[in-house]
Amino acid sequence: MTKQVLYCRHSGVVIEWQNTEFFAYAAPAIDAGVLQITAEQWVKKESPHVVFKGELMNVVTPQLSSGHCWDGNQWVQDPADAVRLKDLDVDQLCARVDKAADNARQSIAGDPLRAMEYAQAAADAKAFMEEGYPKKEVPLSVAAWVVKGRTAKQATDQIIAKAAQFNESLLTLRTLRLKAKEQIKVHIAKGKTDLANQVSEEAIAAIRNVVSEMAG
Repeated sequence: MTKQVLYCRHSGVVIEWQNTEFFAYAAPAIDAGVLQITAEQWVKKESPHVVFKGELMNVVTPQLSSGHCWDGNQWVQDPADAVRLKDLDVDQLCARVDKAADNARQSIAGDPLRAMEYAQAAADAKAFMEEGYPKKEVPLSVAAWVVKGRTAKQATDQIIAKAAQFNESLLTLRTLRLKAKEQIKVHIAKGKTDLANQVSEEAIAAIRNVVSEMAG
């Protein structure tokens, strides 16, 4: 199988849909797992899914917050998580956002050496495009993506588009992370712990959404 999902072991939420036919993914974080899926399950990836007891399940309602877990029938608030969130201080809340962003970057970038390979391919593709796609001077990194039904120009455009999406996703993660941390500090300073918790939860959800959009 070349299709799999990366999911949170605690809540069951699917973090990312991964196609290993085209990309090599880094080993999952300690709190995440990987489940092999079928082609039939892959085509339904646009709808919300969870992994429960080793099986991929389609759910009608997306996760309400990162403090909710799937019990097999519905989303339920994790009592231990609710108590823990209430007592979090500013450093802990910011650390949660940082961790979510770190995990997201790891999922998007994958293996560091493979990321370097993609960056070189993107640089070669851009230079090739700027030269007007000369047929007799196709870079090896671009030629490797040329197959039957895909021209050198199409391969070049795809590589450049993927690199742009990659860079945009990393910039979005940085923006979400830094903005959330500043808002958390402001709310904690004013004694508004509930609002600080809310900002943390919403930032983590938005960060996970970036990973999902990149996979799609």
